[in-house]
Amino acid sequence: MRRWTAPSMIGWTLVSVVAPGVVHLRAGRKRTGMIMLGIFGVLLIGVVIALINRNALAGLLLDPTWLAVITGLCVVAGLAWAGVVISSYIVLRPARLGKWGQIGTATVAGVLAVTVALPFGLAATTARTSDDAIGSVFKSSPTKPIDHRDPWQGRDRVNIALLGGDGAASRKGVSIRTDSINVVSIDVRTGNSVVLALPREMENAPFAPGSALARRFPPPKNFYLPPAQGRGSADLLNAVWAYADTHPEVAGHSADRAPEAVKGTLGQILGLKVDYYMLVNMWGVARLIDALGGVTINVEQDVCYGVGRSDGGVVKAGTRTLDGNEALWYGRARDHPGSTCAGADNHTRMLRQQCVMSAMLNQLNPSNVLLKFNALAKAAKETFRTDIPRDLLQDLVPLAQKVKGAKVAKMNFVPPAYNPAYPDYPRIRKAVRAAIARAGKVVRAGAATPSPASTPTTTRSPSRLAQPSDRLDTLDSACAPAKKKT
Repeated sequence: MRRWTAPSMIGWTLVSVVAPGVVHLRAGRKRTGMIMLGIFGVLLIGVVIALINRNALAGLLLDPTWLAVITGLCVVAGLAWAGVVISSYIVLRPARLGKWGQIGTATVAGVLAVTVALPFGLAATTARTSDDAIGSVFKSSPTKPIDHRDPWQGRDRVNIALLGGDGAASRKGVSIRTDSINVVSIDVRTGNSVVLALPREMENAPFAPGSALARRFPPPKNFYLPPAQGRGSADLLNAVWAYADTHPEVAGHSADRAPEAVKGTLGQILGLKVDYYMLVNMWGVARLIDALGGVTINVEQDVCYGVGRSDGGVVKAGTRTLDGNEALWYGRARDHPGSTCAGADNHTRMLRQQCVMSAMLNQLNPSNVLLKFNALAKAAKETFRTDIPRDLLQDLVPLAQKVKGAKVAKMNFVPPAYNPAYPDYPRIRKAVRAAIARAGKVVRAGAATPSPASTPTTTRSPSRLAQPSDRLDTLDSACAPAKKKT
């Protein structure tokens, strides 16, 4: 048998990392080598198939059973691959080398074995962290089993309320105000979507017929409190969650009474059945942004926040990377007496909040997610709340991929076209029906058509949503940092 030198032994051990079995063939262990190569080939084919079907795979990876299987496979694969490296080194018969040759080559082989095992250990840890984070956010089981052959039960659209809440630590015992209120209506066949944004100060919100809140607040006044009970602030649309949460004697004692009240109210306003909700704690978003390392936004002008408070400050104009606190206040600041710079009104705040969320999505690239996964997962548990069943995620993820490449229309029900103090709900519902019908026509025609200020405009990217007026279009484009010239 050939006598190996230390450099050639190290070289062939390195080869075993990327081509298990080759070293055994070279050393005359043909049967063992062929078995190793065969197993390696099957694994490569499996990886290729997984990449081709990555959308379906992404959904399955959210299932707790699959995550447990992946965790176990990663541990086994890591140990097996490290064993292949050690086995490959041994079949080269390092005992034929001198003392220092044996020490040197054994050290290299040991380091290689640990190196190839580490990524599998990291993958197993990531899978366990994912399982914990997903289980903390999503419902453990649906009210009835989901048929994955028809998860939407024959319906053409699924409607999800996207809510931004102000659940700060300083507001304990006060409940949540949903200061950002959107409903996204998704065509489950094409992914074409309409995002419907409602102002937080909308008055006289209607409740679902037959509900306890509808009996307490019947039409035509709907959600209306006498002045002594909070009229003007505690009975706006953004206060529905808080009222239902803090008045179980009115809303019922169900643990889900607050989100169910909001979903029912939004359904009545828009003329849609709101299937699910996702609440984003805006103060949790700050933690997510910090975990990402900040977000880059083009701040069009100085924005004051916390005027008159010890924690107040200014978000300076320019293309800047904002930390979590700055990004949060950039999205939440509004004009106050004594302001020396812009804060703006509620409707501009809605747009700036969309800018922050868009910037976050644009910067959630794979490398960022992988490098900061544990911090992001921890922040996510403190940030999101939803009634979407975990079992539905394997269907929702492929649908989200459709949405990413589909037409997305945006409609803001804000002044001057819509008056939140005297909302015309029949008109709003009519506009929603027209928006959904128009969005369907746009997808079938394959091109967007211009639309007036009171109707939605469309765009290809869901992270850059077009607005229903020139003013909002300008602000939306301004929040993205300018691209460098090449």
